[in-house]
Amino acid sequence: MTAGLNLILGASAVLFAVGAFAVVARRSAIVMLMGTQFMFAAGAIAFVAFGKFGRGAEAVAAGSAVAIFLAITTAAELAIGAAMAVLLYRASRAFFLDSDGG
Repeated sequence: MTAGLNLILGASAVLFAVGAFAVVARRSAIVMLMGTQFMFAAGAIAFVAFGKFGRGAEAVAAGSAVAIFLAITTAAELAIGAAMAVLLYRASRAFFLDSDGG
């Protein structure tokens, strides 16, 4: 039994919703970063699913398109993570927030 496109996209949508809730809830910067990671992973899963279940001659070119989209997604993940680290550092002058201030 194999998973179809609808099942994979449904799982991707659930993962994206969990990530979006984590970003909106804003408990801490770490939870927000994990939420963005979930959302980008959900996008990557959707790209791979569309590449796998493509039809005809377009499916042959879809593999390289999926690889390009995944590379762009990874670059966006790194940019958002770096931006969040810079914002944390500017706010507290430390990367780790603990009770003794250091």
